[in-house]
Amino acid sequence: MPLYYFDVRDAKGFHRDEMGDEFDSFEKAREQAQALLPDIAREELPDGELHVITCDVRNESGRVVYRGKLTYEGTRDPPWVPKLG
Repeated sequence: MPLYYFDVRDAKGFHRDEMGDEFDSFEKAREQAQALLPDIAREELPDGELHVITCDVRNESGRVVYRGKLTYEGTRDPPWVPKLG
């Protein structure tokens, strides 16, 4: 089975996957990356209002074959909401 590596960039820095995981297809590896991003976001969101999390999937030769990116932005007083009173 092909080996895929999941490198993550988040507010804490770059985390290179040195071990990798085996998947029987590229589609399964892509699904894993898509599932990984929200899990990381849930861990990080309490500490701020802007988060960009990227997961690069590398194949066995080291080539990036997929990139997933999740962006969250929150504001306390958005300008598009009218103030009351």
